Amino acid sequence: MRSDMDMLTHLDVAPSTLADFQAGDSLFATPREVYHGRGAGLRAAPVGEVARRAAELLSEASDRPAAPVLLGLLPFDPGRPAQLLVPDVLHRMSAPRALPPSGPTSVLGCTEHPSGAAYEQGVRDVLARMALDPTLRKVVLARTLRIALEQPADLRRILGRLWLHNPAGYTYAVPLDGGECFVGASPELLVRREGRRVTLHPLAGTAARHPDPGIDAHGARALLDSPKDLREHAIVIEAIETVLRPLCRTLDIPARPSLTATARLWHLGTPISGELADPAIGALDLALALHPTPAVCGLPAAAARQAIAQTEPFERGYFAGAVGWCDAQGDGAWSVAIRCAHAAGRELTLYAGAGIVPGSVPEQERIETGNKLRTILDALDLDSTP
Repeated sequence: MRSDMDMLTHLDVAPSTLADFQAGDSLFATPREVYHGRGAGLRAAPVGEVARRAAELLSEASDRPAAPVLLGLLPFDPGRPAQLLVPDVLHRMSAPRALPPSGPTSVLGCTEHPSGAAYEQGVRDVLARMALDPTLRKVVLARTLRIALEQPADLRRILGRLWLHNPAGYTYAVPLDGGECFVGASPELLVRREGRRVTLHPLAGTAARHPDPGIDAHGARALLDSPKDLREHAIVIEAIETVLRPLCRTLDIPARPSLTATARLWHLGTPISGELADPAIGALDLALALHPTPAVCGLPAAAARQAIAQTEPFERGYFAGAVGWCDAQGDGAWSVAIRCAHAAGRELTLYAGAGIVPGSVPEQERIETGNKLRTILDALDLDSTP
């Protein structure tokens, strides 16, 4: 297994900061490493061909002085293409050396899609569907917030604030066609692979943070004891174990979840670790096998996808997909593509979802999605919560 210091010898480690981030650059930052890429054509790949295309891209770049690293973005809908690139120049940082200065964000308007009332009706519709079909155990229902800006989004500023506010998460930016970009700061590790070692940290079950420490601690304890949230979390862990158990020689899954905190939210999380039975299985292979987990889709996956398609009035695109990196040896890390926005010129589209299970309360699920939208809204210095 390579250490972080070993990895440094394979990458261009010229000074790089978020202040250097330019349009068309790529970024994937974890609590352990930061990859900032520049250059390289974006390659679209059908989801069924992602592993082969990724291997081809890494092979094409194998003669470079520094060992290549692939950055990728998987869609939620398997009918949409994944986006893959091997940057021409890749900087690695252990932490940001500087953050770009803050400035005001000029907003022309915000539009909820669907509206809050329509989202709550969607939750009721999903609950009714579950009542008729008890095999449908969970559906993740999302909504969007479209923000019209006076000027194109300042990605350096957004990424800098996301990185600053979410140091334990996964901050990312993947360029898209037409100068667009998909950015976010996910709290959730889908999978990391180092040699034969596999680690995951799935999240499901959420409560809002509170500025008062006493109230905040009470909310965290209530989340740990919430039957609805524990049930929602257990569904995710069960599905992940079903995928991983045949692939691993050992697999350690704690009996109960623990608390994971972000600046705005408490989550129930379960740190999972294991040892692969076959060392040829790479990080991207694992991400493709696990994605989408019930944390962003539901269970059973096919029925949940159908419910989502018939209820959500928008295309998810890369929201609830996966974003991360891998190398030619199969090592890498992929996070769940949540707490995110699609930047297209002067418009930002933010996404957030909530897990619907029997016992869900429509108003509370709407409030939860509003709290999740705050990750990007905070990066924009916007106060209102839809």
